[in-house]
Amino acid sequence: MGLLQKAVETYDAMASRVGVMYENEKEPLAPISHMTVRPQIKITLREDGTFVTAQALAKNAPKIIIPATEESAGRTNNAAEFPHPLCDYLQYLLPQNQVEYQHYTAQLSDWANSPFTHPALHAVLTYVQGGSIGADLKQAGITAKEKSMVCWEITGAGEKDNGPCWRDRSLIKAFIDYYHEKRSDTPPVLCMVSGERDIPAGQHPKGVISNKGNAKLISANDSSGFTYRGRFDNEMQAATVSYTASQKAHNALRWLAANQGVPSDERTFLCWNPQGIQIPKVTGPMGRKGGGTDPDPATPSQYQKQLQEALSGWKEALPQSASVVITAFDAATKGRLAVTYYNELLASDFLDRLHHWEASCCWEKDLHVIQSPSLFQIVNWAFGTPRNGKPETDGLILKRQMQRLAACRVDKAPFPLDMERALVEKASHLLLYEGENRQKLLFTACAAIRKYHYDHSKEEWDMSLDKNCSDRSYVFGRLLAVAEAVENSTYTDGNRRETNAMRMQKAFALRPMSTWRILEEKLETYYKQLKPGLQQYYRKITQEIVDKLPVSDNALNQKLEDIYLLGYYHQRAYRTGKTDEPKTEEES
Repeated sequence: MGLLQKAVETYDAMASRVGVMYENEKEPLAPISHMTVRPQIKITLREDGTFVTAQALAKNAPKIIIPATEESAGRTNNAAEFPHPLCDYLQYLLPQNQVEYQHYTAQLSDWANSPFTHPALHAVLTYVQGGSIGADLKQAGITAKEKSMVCWEITGAGEKDNGPCWRDRSLIKAFIDYYHEKRSDTPPVLCMVSGERDIPAGQHPKGVISNKGNAKLISANDSSGFTYRGRFDNEMQAATVSYTASQKAHNALRWLAANQGVPSDERTFLCWNPQGIQIPKVTGPMGRKGGGTDPDPATPSQYQKQLQEALSGWKEALPQSASVVITAFDAATKGRLAVTYYNELLASDFLDRLHHWEASCCWEKDLHVIQSPSLFQIVNWAFGTPRNGKPETDGLILKRQMQRLAACRVDKAPFPLDMERALVEKASHLLLYEGENRQKLLFTACAAIRKYHYDHSKEEWDMSLDKNCSDRSYVFGRLLAVAEAVENSTYTDGNRRETNAMRMQKAFALRPMSTWRILEEKLETYYKQLKPGLQQYYRKITQEIVDKLPVSDNALNQKLEDIYLLGYYHQRAYRTGKTDEPKTEEES
């Protein structure tokens, strides 16, 4: 019940926002006994129920708050007997649909004639009972389907009762009181969420995740067949949730998911503080609180300083007891919404873990720009299939691996071996990628390699060239970069093609010494095309690197470890920076 308890806590903390439409939000926080929908038609009426005008709304019109009963909030497409109390699909408002129409008018009439009535109710009821809605829409030039959601606006009823029904707080309160009175005869039970005795929920709302509209977080089948599978005599013997707690929890989760959720294919990741304090998203960079911008860090020390400043900035606004809830939702079927991940942390611990991840999983993205790759970037490059020079990942794989990596980040678990190996394998086939995608893949793979070695052996790799490193794989990686640079130096933009080093990269990673000898022989042709000073420079640096290799030929030709990509990247960046390349006589 932890998720529901935290959701109720969030609803209570956000009480001032309940029923209020904010411009920067995709969806408002609905009150108890209400839900949010996106209307397609707005009909304006006078207080006596006469028609004024009708308007077709845009597809991206903002969602509105409407009253809903337990049954109508959880109804299926064929539930004609469960209309919403006020705003509903056109099919419930047309007299020719006798079952839907009768249920709608009977329910609205009961509310309008109760002690909790409201002037808007009589206006809508009078108009709908007049049966002219179809003709009025046609005259207004609106071609509407029966599944078009209709909302109401009242004019001429005085300043207090004028305007859109979904913004009328007195109307909202009227239905809450009316529906509470309708349910008051139900015996109270112990609510497993609040710990108090209250009227139980008979059904629970659907639509916590908008793109999974019919999927319910809590659901129950009917009492026939194998519903209870011998465990209970009836549903009340299972865990019970009160109507109030269910409404608060579901409305809060729907609001959070709509405004803060991060979708990944069919899965939605959600991370929030129940008191409404701003925190970073679990799948994104930590960044600065408030979204402040800094120049891109050029050195590891600048990067670490910026991370520490960001961490301090987030923590300054946090009370000591502030908590963070991290969860992921997915729907395996149309009717069932699953919680695929759940965790609660102190906000300070959560921020420390985000900081730890970004401090250890980072690399030089471009020359003098250090970053941590996003979780999506890591997963996409590790498991994506190259198409048109960039990766495309199957949705099922993407959502599962994103959750796995998010859990790794939040739980401070070691970087997954298979994911690191997948990135190394992809980065050993750079020939399959083009342009900046090649650089993105290499950057992502190097960041993952650095993170993996830090997590599993506390081995920290620098992000700059280590000329004194004698690790066999690292040294061979440097040689591959030099071979690529020599050949590239002979090309112009007009005749540029893939180098032998790039075409033979995978073979080099499997049999480095024998492949290097082939490359070395091919390089003689290119050396002859270089200016004397540049030729001397490359021969010198190649010899310096070769001198770092151990003597044994048997060991030299064994498959390279992942570290070779770090050496390759470092040497490429070092050459690109031209830190000590001499000028030739012709260049002087």
